[in-house]
Amino acid sequence: MRAILLLNLGTPAAPTAKGLREFYRHFFSDPFVFDIPPWARWALRNFIILPFRAPKTARDYEKIWLEGGSPLKVYTDQLKSRLQDAMDPTRGRMRVFIGMGYSEPFITDTMQEIEELGISEILVFPLFPQYSSATTESVLHGVTNAAGRWKEPPRMTVIKDMFSEPAFVRAWTKLIDKYLRQDKPARRVDHVIFSYHGLPEKTITKADKDGVCAFGSCCDEITSRNRYCYRAQCMETTRAIARSMNWTEDFYSIAFQSRFGREPWIQPYLDEYLEELARKGVKRVAVVTPSFISDCLETIHEIGIEYRELFKEKGGDDLVLIPNLNNEEFWFDAVAEIVERHLSRSVFLNPV
Repeated sequence: MRAILLLNLGTPAAPTAKGLREFYRHFFSDPFVFDIPPWARWALRNFIILPFRAPKTARDYEKIWLEGGSPLKVYTDQLKSRLQDAMDPTRGRMRVFIGMGYSEPFITDTMQEIEELGISEILVFPLFPQYSSATTESVLHGVTNAAGRWKEPPRMTVIKDMFSEPAFVRAWTKLIDKYLRQDKPARRVDHVIFSYHGLPEKTITKADKDGVCAFGSCCDEITSRNRYCYRAQCMETTRAIARSMNWTEDFYSIAFQSRFGREPWIQPYLDEYLEELARKGVKRVAVVTPSFISDCLETIHEIGIEYRELFKEKGGDDLVLIPNLNNEEFWFDAVAEIVERHLSRSVFLNPV
């Protein structure tokens, strides 16, 4: 029997200050996310985040909470169920699991369950379209650590490069076409922004072993030297989807959202970029968010509410947030296609 392990960072268990504090205790302890001295993480977490940010963010979560929990939990649970149903029975028994970095089901607990079931081969699927040490590397580190405690190490293979998977690009193309058909006047927009979750610039440069990063034309194509550059993968994601939509280069652009702290993050910043577009006379924009697979606080609230209001205050008429892949049928089909393709060619190896 094999396992398919879907990985994500996690989500608060409840839209309350208590729920956010429990989630933040894990999140703000992760050195992959906060590459600062341990004492600084401790101080940030205990003197700023837990007493002040958690209650405020809880109120925002209440606005997006679904009946079954946060959008991330609801849609990931649905993805697990649909993927389990889609698995080809001719491949033998296949079990689908979820592992989260900062909330239940924790990666450690899921890996223990997989071991207790006697499963020795795992297809690991980080649900992050673009690679980053703050996301992909963090959860893979959790899997490797857990696997190291098994009596007999499992054989694993990792699905990488979701951003370049044809099925992923097709799913986004179908989604955008569904919500932004240009033949419907009410949905016409002047410009489309691809918004990606930001990262500190130092996170990019630290991973740049070959010294090619210049935050510019170095990301114009994926090469062996920028293979795992988050910014380069964001740019390639944008190009692939835009080509599939037959858009000209002047119709779309890229920005980065959700920066935190004072240090430089990848630019342009979405909020400042929206102000710039409004000053130039752009009246209706659409925002798509292909660094996420499901809607969350950063999409629904930050873009759909806060940045929409900002854009209108600066002179724009409207900002249309394209919903994420969420529980779209074609997204479930895309994940099944990606998994089946990797199962057909995977070589399962013991973790190093």
